[in-house]
Amino acid sequence: MKSVFNKKNIASFPNTHGVYLFYGAEDILLYVGKSKTIRARIHSHFAAREERWLIKRICHIEVRETAGELGALLLESQLIKELRPMYNVRSRQPRRIIIARRADNKQGYATVKLEAVDYLDIKPDSPILGIFKHKTQAKGFLDTVSKTHKLCPKLLRLENSSGYCFSYHLGQCDGACMGEEDVTAYNARVEAAFEARRIIAWPFTGAITIEEVSKDKKLREVFAIDNWCLIASSKDDYGAGKKSLTAQKSSPHRFDYDSYKILYSYVMEEGNKIRNI
Repeated sequence: MKSVFNKKNIASFPNTHGVYLFYGAEDILLYVGKSKTIRARIHSHFAAREERWLIKRICHIEVRETAGELGALLLESQLIKELRPMYNVRSRQPRRIIIARRADNKQGYATVKLEAVDYLDIKPDSPILGIFKHKTQAKGFLDTVSKTHKLCPKLLRLENSSGYCFSYHLGQCDGACMGEEDVTAYNARVEAAFEARRIIAWPFTGAITIEEVSKDKKLREVFAIDNWCLIASSKDDYGAGKKSLTAQKSSPHRFDYDSYKILYSYVMEEGNKIRNI
């Protein structure tokens, strides 16, 4: 069995952007974190009284430097999902996501179908209304908007019956399930209900690249992104002029909701370097 990590070794870690991995006995991955200053962040873990339970289990620490904060955020998210650390419970999500698609029925009313997918498949005749991390979250959202926006549970596919939905008898549905409500008015409420869950349209005509260079000008990372998906990335020793020191490719156009939020925040922030491919 390996001995507990020696706190004195923290001084050898770089104080740069990057990701750190805490390993326990038998090289079991305990925790993955990111920071703008790795050494200082690791030290803060060891100084926190409420984290002593974790510190006592650490036998080895691995550090992976990145050129900037975007690289650290994306790498942390990727490692947590791929390696599933024991104590990153909230961030460990399954690879598949749940999408809510809209499809109009024969009467023209918008219906909603939930699909578990690995990739975003854009279909003009069946647009994506929203994206969810799991089916429980999606069903909970549909149940809520059926009440707040007076949407029919049958058209949301929360209920299956041949006649009026149960909500109609409670006065919470205006009869769209039986063709009694104005189609345009009903469909407008569907669109409004999903506004907060909608993925923002990709603001570029094609793929883009984002470049990050470390403060000491020694490390550079370039990310290729298209439709909010990381499609490739490369890292090189910028100071020495070496290119493609390491390179990696992600699964083609695999959509990840956490990465989408990271990329959206970066792309929309003024001053960041973005280039069209």
